[in-house]
Amino acid sequence: MKIGNIKTYHKFAILKISFTFVPNNKPITDIFFHDNGNFTNFGIEHGIALWSCIIFIFYILYLEKNSWDAQTGRLFITLICGFGAFMQLFKVFYRLEVGILNLATDLPLHLCNIMTIIMPFIMWYKWRFMWAITFFWIMAGCAQSIFTPTLTESLPHYEAVRYWSVHAVIILGALYGWYVYGWQLTWRDAAKSIVGINVLAVILYPINLALGANYMYLNAKPPGKTFYDLLGPWPEYIITLEFVVVLAFAIVLIPFYSYRIKSLLKVT
Repeated sequence: MKIGNIKTYHKFAILKISFTFVPNNKPITDIFFHDNGNFTNFGIEHGIALWSCIIFIFYILYLEKNSWDAQTGRLFITLICGFGAFMQLFKVFYRLEVGILNLATDLPLHLCNIMTIIMPFIMWYKWRFMWAITFFWIMAGCAQSIFTPTLTESLPHYEAVRYWSVHAVIILGALYGWYVYGWQLTWRDAAKSIVGINVLAVILYPINLALGANYMYLNAKPPGKTFYDLLGPWPEYIITLEFVVVLAFAIVLIPFYSYRIKSLLKVT
């Protein structure tokens, strides 16, 4: 290992550390910030990242039930979700700092990105109303993003770290509200969530047109092999997606109503 000189890089003081295993003896920072485009869906890295997210989520839920008191759990879940929000905002400020920010692709306006920024507030303030709305979005929509990622960069690129962090913490936050805070869902929550996602789409569509963007994938399908490939071409898949959303939200509700039915049967 060789340690070079400290130099200013785009106004940041970065210690230039070079390792023999880094190609062409490039600075170690290159593996975090240099685009590699090496990620492929359903490859080894995808499998490792997917299982890491699942294990992390269940481990935090385990700690809450077995090691943390209520206040400690509330603090830790807020900090964990806050890290996800930090990673999301870091992307924007980093790309702005180095002069490569693209308003059409880099703003946190995709559904998962929006919820990442909101989730720390939901957890800390125990904001049940917003949790109920976002729970459906997360479990019916964003959760499938860890199985069919719209990702091009491989770890340890910061974009890959951001992607997996964001999706892990919002799924964790959704499950935490149910498992720890004891929140339940009703069909009214599902209806509010459907209205909410359509209102958000109406707001974002003109923004997409103005920026030449595709936030929430309203103007085109996401790149790569994803669930959207099953829904038909644009714009027909937008209509198909409305029916899929209703069906998916209904499926999300099944465990909650099954629990209520079992509880009533035990009482009677």
